[in-house]
Amino acid sequence: MRQHSYFALSALLILAAPQIATSQASQPYSQVTPAATAKPTQPVPTVRGSDKAPITILVFSDLESFPCARSASVIDGLLQQTRDVRVIFKHAPAASNPNAMLAHEAALAAGAQGKFWEMHDTLFENQTKLARADLLGYAKSLGLDLAAFEQALDNHTYRPIVERDLAEAAGLGVTTTPTFFVNGRRLVGPQGYASLGAVIESLLAGIPPDKRVPAEIVAAGPAQQISLDHSPTRGPATAPISLVEFSDFECPFCAETAPVVRQLLLAYPTQVRFAFKHYPLPMHKESPLAHEAALAAGDQGKFWEMHDLLFATQDKLTRDDLIAKAKQLHLDVPRFTQDLDTHRFKPQVEQDRQEGNRLGVDGTPFFFINGHAISGGASLADFKHLIDAVLKETAAPIATPVPAR
Repeated sequence: MRQHSYFALSALLILAAPQIATSQASQPYSQVTPAATAKPTQPVPTVRGSDKAPITILVFSDLESFPCARSASVIDGLLQQTRDVRVIFKHAPAASNPNAMLAHEAALAAGAQGKFWEMHDTLFENQTKLARADLLGYAKSLGLDLAAFEQALDNHTYRPIVERDLAEAAGLGVTTTPTFFVNGRRLVGPQGYASLGAVIESLLAGIPPDKRVPAEIVAAGPAQQISLDHSPTRGPATAPISLVEFSDFECPFCAETAPVVRQLLLAYPTQVRFAFKHYPLPMHKESPLAHEAALAAGDQGKFWEMHDLLFATQDKLTRDDLIAKAKQLHLDVPRFTQDLDTHRFKPQVEQDRQEGNRLGVDGTPFFFINGHAISGGASLADFKHLIDAVLKETAAPIATPVPAR
């Protein structure tokens, strides 16, 4: 059993949502399934995530709706944290939003050129600027074929797809955006990480491991130069293996990975040097200060003690909680509190975050082994397989691993 919920994250969004200008009798939500709603004949793909994912989120959304934009951010965060979810986007522009219909057509027109999700994100980021001229500007910034894009808008080429989704929404009794169907379970209105994540977690709990999306761990891409000048490290500086993690103290998957790293360092005491990088994700409101707290504790010689305590109690990361942890670790509390209140270590956290962005970090935990990005799973066996392979390539002697405790 996991000590913390996968998605026990931010508070619920409680924003008012506009209504869709369609109304028909609804069918029971239990009859709604991905197979029944995702039409294979749709010419523009509006699906994000693995087609093998056991959980499908069908979302009826409006690109001119602020609650929909906030919920899109929530979904993006969930997709960064698990491979077991895919999202199908359905077009449901409200009649009360004058620019919404053309914006949805623009997203589909961009999708016809392979950039639906790029336009989707751009439109949600610029909801107050959705006039035709604005849409053309976004198409240009995305490098689209402007003539084809403009022709699609003027001819309303993709309006039938939007209208079909609106009819589908009406048939399902959807009158509010956003409305979600998570493996058929209806959720009406904007959802936060806590609510949507709880549904996903409950569904995942009933899915056998062999039905989950397999994660093959690989080290790929060119070796990157990663600065470790100010990073907390464990293991000898002379170790042939450098393992760097970009992590988030409010990320439940990072908390699950922390003991794996400890076991790894015990198994390879002289061959692995581990470095921690701060990468608080935007959706985690308490995380930035928690990272500053770890560095403030580190300034008093107890970074790793605070690191372990933060991961062990992820549900207690407010300022008062952090000060209580400082007392628990017998730190100089007035000095620690001053460091938090003046944000003394905020620049260092931000420096790591910007470095992560440069290196292509797109979620947490994210690892680099000797500068090569690691994607996929992060079990002890995965890491051992990679480390042994790298040690063999570098002709370094492979010691008999110490049994992990």
